[in-house]
Amino acid sequence: MTSTDAVPRTISYAWHAWVTVPGQGRAFAHGTITVPLDYCWSRVQREVGAWLGEQGTTGRLADIHLILAPQA
Repeated sequence: MTSTDAVPRTISYAWHAWVTVPGQGRAFAHGTITVPLDYCWSRVQREVGAWLGEQGTTGRLADIHLILAPQA
């Protein structure tokens, strides 16, 4: 038997971190991320870290804090 449900199973996290913004100093960043259910905690941190890097900020993965976000 195969499933007809084409929607991948996902999970959402709220995150926050202290980052460094070039020319501005330290800043508090926060947001949400939705990832596949099988992503481990460190993979989610790396995804957030990669996004923060794309925004031009720097920081440490250990400074990214994840909180399981309730499903609506």
